[in-house]
Amino acid sequence: MQRAGLLIFACLLTASYQKSTPADDSYVAAVVEYEVNSNVTTNIQNYVNLIKEAADQNADIIVFPEMTLTRGQRRVLIPFHGILKQFPVPATRPDLYDEILVSISQAALDHQIYVVINVQELMDCNDASEEYCPEPKEYLFNTNVVFDRTGSVIDRYRKINLFGEFTRTPALKPDLGVFSTDFGVTFGHFICFDLMFQVPAVQVVEKHNLTDIVFTTMWFSELPYLTAVQIQQAYAYAKNVNFLAAGANNVRAGSAGSGIYSGEAGTLVSVMPGVPTTRLLVSKVPKTPGKVKEPYPGPISDDPKSMDNLVLISDPSLPSHVSRPLVQGSQEFVLTTKEVSCKFRVKLRFRNGEQGAHFRAMVKDGINTYSRRDLGVAACLVTACRNDTAESCPYRFNKGEENVEIEELAIEMTTYRLHYNTSLQCDDIVYFPISFRNNKFPLSAKNFTFTISPKMATGESYNLKSRLGQKEHLSYQLNAPQTDLVAFGVWGRIYNRDVDFNKPTTAEDLQNYLEIEDWIYKRDKKDN
Repeated sequence: MQRAGLLIFACLLTASYQKSTPADDSYVAAVVEYEVNSNVTTNIQNYVNLIKEAADQNADIIVFPEMTLTRGQRRVLIPFHGILKQFPVPATRPDLYDEILVSISQAALDHQIYVVINVQELMDCNDASEEYCPEPKEYLFNTNVVFDRTGSVIDRYRKINLFGEFTRTPALKPDLGVFSTDFGVTFGHFICFDLMFQVPAVQVVEKHNLTDIVFTTMWFSELPYLTAVQIQQAYAYAKNVNFLAAGANNVRAGSAGSGIYSGEAGTLVSVMPGVPTTRLLVSKVPKTPGKVKEPYPGPISDDPKSMDNLVLISDPSLPSHVSRPLVQGSQEFVLTTKEVSCKFRVKLRFRNGEQGAHFRAMVKDGINTYSRRDLGVAACLVTACRNDTAESCPYRFNKGEENVEIEELAIEMTTYRLHYNTSLQCDDIVYFPISFRNNKFPLSAKNFTFTISPKMATGESYNLKSRLGQKEHLSYQLNAPQTDLVAFGVWGRIYNRDVDFNKPTTAEDLQNYLEIEDWIYKRDKKDN
C-alpha cells in the first residue's frame, strides 16, 4: 500500500500510545474502509500496516471489512474448539496455523491492539471431532476472527444470513458473536446481511445487554432505505449502541461506506467514498452510547467531482407503495395501507420559482425479498423523484437541482405494536429512523427528532388482553429546513413476518455466483 494513497482520519487523540482501561469513560476505535484486492499476500501486508497505523493513534481495537482478506480458493482453518484452545496465539506456533492467522496475531501482539478480521473459513468434518458436524464433509463459512492484545484468538463468529454466497454454508448453529476486552467493554459482532435480521442483529444486543457492536461488511447500497452509512447510523440510533462498521470499498460494484457511531448522538466519523480508496477512521468512543463530550468530525465528504462514481441501486418495490405527490406550500394528509397509517405534515418552498426535484409521500406494509428471503417491512417515507410519477422515485438530484427547500416535515406513524419474543429474548419489531442526502450521508442526529410511544414491559403483551389490537405511535420530524434531502422516513422491520424459502442451491445458482464473485474481484489466474 502506498502511503500517499492512504487517508487517515483521527480525532482527539494523544500523541503517545496509552491503552484505555475499565476506569476510563471512553475507548479508542478504528475501522477500515478497504479497497478490494484479490491478492492475499498484498492484503496481509496492508492489514499489518494498518494495524500499526491504528495503534500509533492509540486505538484499542481495529475492525476490517468483510471478505477483503481472503476469497475464492484461499480458505483458512480456524479450529476454535480444537488446537486454538491449547495454542491460542498463532504467532507463537506458525507451524500449526495459516499465514493469515499468524501474521495478524503477530501484528496484534506487536502493537497491543484488539483486531477483528473476516475470512473464508474451511472446516473439514472428516477431521474436526471437536466441532458440530451434521455430515462428514467440508464446509465453507463466512467468518469473523477476533484477536486480543496478546495475539490470542478469543472469538469466532460464522455468518448466519448469507447474501447469495452459494459457495458457502450459513452457520450450522445460530451462535452469537460476543467477546470481552481489558478496557471494560463487551462487544457483539456480526457480518453484513446479518444486519437485516432479528438473529443476530437484535438478539445479540438485547439478550446480552450490550452497548457496543462490531460490524464487518461488503454492503451493496440501495436507495431510499438501505444505503450503507444511512443504515449504519440508523441501527446505532435505534438500538442505542456504539457501532463500529468497516466496509469493503468497490465503488463500481456499489460497495462503500464505513463509520463509527454512538447511539442517539449519531455519527462520530464516517465515509461514503465515490472513488476506489482505503481509509482508516479513528475516534474516541464514549462507553455510554450517545454521551459524547467532545466535537467529532462526523461525515468526511469526497471531492464533489467524485461523488457520483458510487453505483447506487433502488428498491424495486417503491412504485407499489401507496403514495401521493407533494406540492408547493403547506399540506397535511394521511396515507394508509393495511395496518400502517402515516400522517404527513409538509411545507415546501420552491426557490427562484423553479420546481427542481419532485417529492412524493409513500407508505408500505408488506414484504421485500432479498436473496430468496421474504422480509416483513412497514414504512413511511418522503422521497425525491425525477418527475411526478412513483416510477421515477427515488431520485438523487445534484447540487444544481437544490431548488426545493423542505421548510417543515413531520411524519406520524401508526403501526404494529412493539412485541418482545421471550424465546429469543429480543424484540420482534424494530423501527429505524432513516434519511439520505444528495451527498450520500444521512442527516446529523441534531437535525431530526424521533420518538416512539413507551415500550411495554417484557411479557406484558401476553398478559394484558387490553393491549390486543393496539398500535404503536411514532413521530419523526425535521428540526431544521433542508435543501439536499433525498429521503426521510421510518423503516420498520417486522421480523415475525419473515420467510426463508430454503430453496436448494442449483448448479446454475453456483455458476452465477462464481461469475459475480470473479467480476467483483477481477480475479485472474495469478491471484491467490
